[in-house]
Amino acid sequence: MKKSDITYISGSIFVSLTALFYCCTMWFSLKLPRYYPLEHAWKWAKEKGVPSQGWYGMQGFAYLSAAVVTVGVYLILSHSQITKSDLKPGTSKALGVITTLIVVVCMIYVAHHEFAKWGVLGVSGS
Repeated sequence: MKKSDITYISGSIFVSLTALFYCCTMWFSLKLPRYYPLEHAWKWAKEKGVPSQGWYGMQGFAYLSAAVVTVGVYLILSHSQITKSDLKPGTSKALGVITTLIVVVCMIYVAHHEFAKWGVLGVSGS
């Protein structure tokens, strides 16, 4: 497989997994570090009445987790002798469409989650 094909596959995997891992932080209510800007500190616990930013921890988890898996896939594909053929145009297009769908679905979920959390537009939830 050409290096450009491996890079395309790896990039698609990274983008898809970043979106999925970000959603996992909400689905599984993962305890991640939060940044407290007034104190200039990171803490694992969420303190009531003190403004904090959990987004940084969620993004860090999503990017790092996706990077670890993507590096593994990249190494496997680059050292694999399974196929020496090029990525077919149909496969390339399908991978792009699947990646786009995953990102769009995850974006819709994140928007719904945030709307429910903050009561935006009459949506109520957790």
